[in-house]
Amino acid sequence: MHVYLTKLNGMSVTSTEQYAQQMTANIAHSLGIREMGIYRYNTSGESADSRGRRFDGMIAGIQAGDIVVCQFPTWNGLEFERGLVRHIKAYHGRIVIFIHDLEAMISEKRLPMLQNTVRLYNEAELLIVPSCEMKCFLKEHGVRAGMKFVIQELWDYTTVSKSMRPGKLKREIHFAGNPDRFQFPHAWNYEIPLKIYADQECRGDNVQKMGWLPPEQLLLELSGGGFGLVWYGDEIWHQYLSMNNSLKLSTYLAAGIPAIVPGGISNQSLIEENHLGIVVDTLEEAAAIVQDMGEKEYREYLSAVARFAPLLREGYFTRKCLVDSIQMSMRKDMYAYSESNTTYMMPDCEFEYVCLNQAYENKLALSWIFRGEAEGFLIYDADSGKMIGKAGGLEHYLLLNNDSGRIRFIVKAYIRP
Repeated sequence: MHVYLTKLNGMSVTSTEQYAQQMTANIAHSLGIREMGIYRYNTSGESADSRGRRFDGMIAGIQAGDIVVCQFPTWNGLEFERGLVRHIKAYHGRIVIFIHDLEAMISEKRLPMLQNTVRLYNEAELLIVPSCEMKCFLKEHGVRAGMKFVIQELWDYTTVSKSMRPGKLKREIHFAGNPDRFQFPHAWNYEIPLKIYADQECRGDNVQKMGWLPPEQLLLELSGGGFGLVWYGDEIWHQYLSMNNSLKLSTYLAAGIPAIVPGGISNQSLIEENHLGIVVDTLEEAAAIVQDMGEKEYREYLSAVARFAPLLREGYFTRKCLVDSIQMSMRKDMYAYSESNTTYMMPDCEFEYVCLNQAYENKLALSWIFRGEAEGFLIYDADSGKMIGKAGGLEHYLLLNNDSGRIRFIVKAYIRP
């Protein structure tokens, strides 16, 4: 038996999507996993026969029983990915899908892709997913019963450099992202400087354009100190961060500096438990914390990140994902304890009622009484299944905009294991 892993080629050198796939392929190579190259191209004008011949060339080396780990999306479209998977299965290959991004959740206009994406995922024996939250979301939206899951937890960010500059307290925030895509840098008006690592111009106040830097150079620049920022462009993106993993977070941690992340991010408990950064609800809060932080507190963050960073620099999260996936594909006894979610029986906890009332300024007031302890509450649109809000454990209400005409909601209480 051989194991293959797909690798994306042909995108821009600045593409984080391509970087993540190629980094994963390099780590996989160290485990003896073979590469299956996929070129990013315009698939719209390609006939089914032409695409079939393309697939024949890509998978020519596989034999019956071989495992192919597909890094999806390929950004060539669902039709391409469905055809590739079915071609591999026609030759009796076995499929593991490593989900890098769930395209249907990136923007509102892509949401109709979700049903077809889930159908594609159901062709696999096993899914590598970013988080427990993504696993639960997919199970709620049609991933077949009995699907096996491996939880990624965090991206790696490998580097050939064995040492970084010693970090020091700098009252500045780093952001490795396109300001046009995220928008908030254009509105930046805080006293704390924001350094943007992109080639696009930025209109915000107190923003310094650093330009796009290659990975090794970026790590060296970041390692001098300050804080790395993970943020979002809109509320849909904010919701997506509760399920997906950000490569930016791993970039900052691999560079040896603490991160600033929004509350509800999928890695929140990992960040808090390992003292890797600051969780905030607003950028104003982030700027204020950086402004007020003392040398001793910052050194504590640096020390914690220094202990953790070798895991990312050496690729241990990806190694574990791949090894667990291969073992789980070959063994029948791993499924029972591969489930990362633990269900807690809480007989003394229940919702006594949930109430929806008209509030001011075309808003709805959703309120509830919950008997028992909960860390927080998640509110979903009952029709689409999308999460539309969250509340802390002591907050038993949420104000909602009523412009969409939604009238059915689901409220879920949760605790973290």
